[in-house]
Amino acid sequence: MNRSPQPLPDVPPGTLLQLDANDWSYGRDLTPGTPVAVAVTGVRDLPYRSDEWVWVLGHRPECGYPHVDRHPPCMEVRVKVAALHRQLAAS
Repeated sequence: MNRSPQPLPDVPPGTLLQLDANDWSYGRDLTPGTPVAVAVTGVRDLPYRSDEWVWVLGHRPECGYPHVDRHPPCMEVRVKVAALHRQLAAS
């Protein structure tokens, strides 16, 4: 039986996500199994999102958060859609 994916929440640019180690699965130059903070510049959906993951583009907070529009995104991390919903509900 196929499940339909959760709807993507609206994640405004500049949102600071504090991701637990199990909220993300891949990011270049990131240490697996550790928490990650990312100031969002955009969210890129996967073409067939049956596994509930999306790519979040953004910056590390030390890049100048909250002024994240000064240069192109310097990080991309694969994040659980459920984590995005949880983070936005808490803010």
